[in-house]
Amino acid sequence: MLFSSVTFILFFLPAALLLYYIVPGKCKNTVLLLESLIFYAFGNMRYLLLAICLVFVNYLFARGMGRKSCQQRTRRFYLIMALAADISLLAAFKYGAWLSMFLNRITQGDITFFDVLPLGISYYLFKLISYLCDVYTGKCEPEKNIIDFMTYVLMYPQILVGPIIRYVDIRAGLKNRDRHVKPEEIRQGTRLFVYGLAKKVILADTLGMLWSQLAGADGIGIEKASSALVWLAVLAYSLQLYLDFSGYSEMSNGLSAMMGFSCKQNFAYPYLSRSVTEFWRRWHITLSEWFRDYVYIPLGGNRKGMMCHILNMLIVWILTGIWHGHTVNFLVWGVYYFAILLLEKYVLKTLLERHKAAGHIYTLFVAVTGWGIFAADGTQIGVLPLLHKMFVFSSGESALYFIRCYGVTLLLSVAVSGGFYQKLQGKLEDRRWLETVWLSIVFLLSLSYVVGSTGRAALYAGF
Repeated sequence: MLFSSVTFILFFLPAALLLYYIVPGKCKNTVLLLESLIFYAFGNMRYLLLAICLVFVNYLFARGMGRKSCQQRTRRFYLIMALAADISLLAAFKYGAWLSMFLNRITQGDITFFDVLPLGISYYLFKLISYLCDVYTGKCEPEKNIIDFMTYVLMYPQILVGPIIRYVDIRAGLKNRDRHVKPEEIRQGTRLFVYGLAKKVILADTLGMLWSQLAGADGIGIEKASSALVWLAVLAYSLQLYLDFSGYSEMSNGLSAMMGFSCKQNFAYPYLSRSVTEFWRRWHITLSEWFRDYVYIPLGGNRKGMMCHILNMLIVWILTGIWHGHTVNFLVWGVYYFAILLLEKYVLKTLLERHKAAGHIYTLFVAVTGWGIFAADGTQIGVLPLLHKMFVFSSGESALYFIRCYGVTLLLSVAVSGGFYQKLQGKLEDRRWLETVWLSIVFLLSLSYVVGSTGRAALYAGF
């Protein structure tokens, strides 16, 4: 079930919120958990039991680590065992299809391993890993209430594509269930959800059609496209990816706010950045911080000399690449950003600080090129043919027709990516009636797109 579907918006969400609001405070987490299990079962019934078992097993490991009688060696053993199980399972599901294909080529057989990626497994396993590490390091006490813990891990606003909210950041909200949700929280949540929905269905899904006309199964194909058209399509994909993912993140945080939870912002207008380092502080913030706190810093960060720092950066970016997928382009994408960030750290830092306008142009160029590599997964377009078409000028299908068709959407997408609606919101805050009218118009327009669409899934739901 997608947030941007008729079923969710018109049926599931109103019923879920109504039930959540009318039950007593002590029952809210139980109701939210049941609603989350129904939501999960609707989209992926096959792996519902797996999700429940994983949560329960990690709950037991954390309880074991939290016992006062537990010695440090035993606590470390529990942590290693739990992490090994979580990471191995995640790797098996993410790379099972690739392993099946590899073995079938060798044996000429018909072997199938984990051919479907369970809904949200990349996100809820990272939640569990962060929780285990925080319990081990003493940042939080192990949760004793299994209902509260399962609610944290599986709550439906965050199960689809995150954000990866840590237990220490949401524990107070899970425990303080006697208070009523404030009207301002509902208003803020509604605002976030409506804007996120509009970004997803009006802009991102429309831009997705431009990319599909180049790289889809029935598309033009990169051989027949001009370099200008390829650049236009990659630019559209870059905007689509941001609007789709940030839109879902805002819908997620909006739903959480409607239920009284305050969650961290996952995007902070990354395309306004003046360096690639800044870009990655603004893009998918919860994932970037997860790799920083649970991989980079434990490895030593930049505290053990330059060579160790370089090695740690390489490990983080290789892991970031392969987290997104098993095809070669994701590994290339990870190494690409490792090289760029290394260059910034040791060569370009002073230059970028001095020339901010040039830094902004450079960052956009690097980001758009990077998303081209990211999109070239080999199904229709490979990395080398795409880069060749982008950087060795050639003629072909003109970009003019597509500019006429998608020009308005592209301009609106650039404006929204640059924070236009945030500025508009600032002017509407003191005029509640005008804001209500505006949000109603945006919602009804978005709903018309939802009704008329085929229900495109979130791009990051597949990672």
